[in-house]
Amino acid sequence: MDDQGYRRKSKPVAKLAFRDLELATLADAVPAGPGWVHEVKFDGYRTLTVIDDGAVTMYSRSGLDWTTKYAEIARRLKALKVRNAILDGEIVALNAHGASSFSKLKAELGAGRSEDLQYYLFDLLVLDDEDLTRQPLVERKRRLETLLATAEFENHIIYSEHFAEKANFLPHLCSLDMEGIVSKRGDSIYTGRRSKAWLKVKCHKRQEFVIVGFTESDHAGRGFRSLLLGYYEDGELQFAGKVGTGFNQDTLFDIRKKLDKLKAVPKPFKKLPPDVGPGTWVQPSMVCEVEFTEWTPEGRLRHPSFQGLREDKAATTIGRDKALPVEIAAKAAQAEVEVAAEKPKRRHPAAPLKPGKAGRVDVGGVSISHPDRIVFPDLGVTKLELVRYYEQIAERILPHVANRPLSLLRVPDNVDGQQFFQRHLPEHGGVPNVSDVKIPIKNRTEDYMKIEDARGLLSLVQWGGIEFHPWGCQADTPLLPDRMIFDLDPDPEAPWSSVIEGAAEVRDRMNEFGLISFLKTTGGKGLHVVVPIVPKFGWPAIKGFTKAVAESMAHDSPDRFIANMSKAKRKGRIFIDYLRNDLTSTAAAAFTVRARSGAGVSTPLNWSELKVSLKPSAFNLQTIFRRLKAQTSDPWADYFAVRQTLRPEILQALKLPIE
Repeated sequence: MDDQGYRRKSKPVAKLAFRDLELATLADAVPAGPGWVHEVKFDGYRTLTVIDDGAVTMYSRSGLDWTTKYAEIARRLKALKVRNAILDGEIVALNAHGASSFSKLKAELGAGRSEDLQYYLFDLLVLDDEDLTRQPLVERKRRLETLLATAEFENHIIYSEHFAEKANFLPHLCSLDMEGIVSKRGDSIYTGRRSKAWLKVKCHKRQEFVIVGFTESDHAGRGFRSLLLGYYEDGELQFAGKVGTGFNQDTLFDIRKKLDKLKAVPKPFKKLPPDVGPGTWVQPSMVCEVEFTEWTPEGRLRHPSFQGLREDKAATTIGRDKALPVEIAAKAAQAEVEVAAEKPKRRHPAAPLKPGKAGRVDVGGVSISHPDRIVFPDLGVTKLELVRYYEQIAERILPHVANRPLSLLRVPDNVDGQQFFQRHLPEHGGVPNVSDVKIPIKNRTEDYMKIEDARGLLSLVQWGGIEFHPWGCQADTPLLPDRMIFDLDPDPEAPWSSVIEGAAEVRDRMNEFGLISFLKTTGGKGLHVVVPIVPKFGWPAIKGFTKAVAESMAHDSPDRFIANMSKAKRKGRIFIDYLRNDLTSTAAAAFTVRARSGAGVSTPLNWSELKVSLKPSAFNLQTIFRRLKAQTSDPWADYFAVRQTLRPEILQALKLPIE
């Protein structure tokens, strides 16, 4: 592999701190091909080290400061000749055969010893004020190896070698009681999340579980008989079985002390197999690692053996490991690398930004001024990149915004600065490719904006527009809405599960009225349930109906939902916002970018995606096309084909106008 061919321009960094780690995806085999490099998988604690002006801080994978645990390693790292750096690797303890041993590591740390530990380093994120995360892995490792050669560490701090070809060394590693292999794309960037460009293959079935309880021992002096285990799936705990082997007297005593400090709780499972005997349930906050031979058909661990507690992992992050077929994983890795190569180069929020240039560029027939002006400082996204997004997404967003009265959220500089809604075109000059539409408002007529095509869309982005907020009607029938929308707007303290439940309840209530509904993210923290309708009834009827639905939900579940827009009154509840259903009212369009940090995109969803595990923040300007490319079908394919309306008798029952 030609390292030089992968080099990209690096970026400066601001003050160094912990950052999220790159995590590997479990695969069922080692990938083949020249694009992969392969490393030994260690059985230890993943550790990120930040060196800044001589100070060394060592973090666990969850961001805990464990410098004192690794005091000797931290002391040795001060020998590195750097101004600042961020290093990624694994702290291990080697057994007599030279293999990393998690049980030995636990014993060493439990005794307060770090003198015999090793720190295997496999990545370099920052070096001397230069952020290397967008550099290819092979280039980062080359610079890491060069850096480590500048100091003598007496075999305590070690560069993790890689192999450029797969060969067939997994069986050999497993025969030496090694943990497994981590295979990485040599051209991958460091994204700080779980990636398919990093794949792990284990020698043994082994993973972390949440300790949810224990059973008492019949033998005096034994801390407990077995631990009761679980894992999270779609936000709910699932029972995984018991583990009663792998303990010594010290660990039994130590774990029992920790269990006794936890608050006893009711059974933490919605569904528990009937054959599970009596036990003591505890707050599910402790995590342990367990080795086992296989999963039974009932979803239990067969022949489990306790390996140790995992203080470095949060219980809520523990799910069931499921190995991805290597062919699928390798294809996904290729797509990730291609997307990363096309992404704008991200800058740290605190890094200096380039001012916009006076030069103009043409995109889709629209002249774009100041193309290099940074619009999203947290991502380093420029105005030109925003325009390019709308050019690419035009075919999908235009059916939702074209030939409708339109409001626009404009941002003259960047999303951290001034923002304002624009409903009307300027009195003088206008905007190319954007026209007026006359709307009767009470006793007067007002002009509102309307676009018809991609040029109009791009012209509004050139004008500083980021968010597109269409009315719920066509421009030629402004008094007859053709959609209803329920905006589920959560209070900051409201659980995400309530938003999920709220959307499902709106869908179910619409089903009761014989209405098909569609789901999308708002691009922020909420969800939209959208109901297309034939433009037959006026705004008073549609607003009255949606208000009745919202108030009914608030009445039936006052602890979860509220139909009052007052933020002070929400107090952990979801506002079922029906006020979007009125003349001049708007809602964020499907596929619009939101003018806030993260550049979220309002994304159409399948109803099958409505789960607690849904993460709307995952859909943004830089990731949406990856999602669209991976989709086998459009979740809103039938949206414009639906021909439905409210039955007059429903409106009459609510005493709403039907004329």
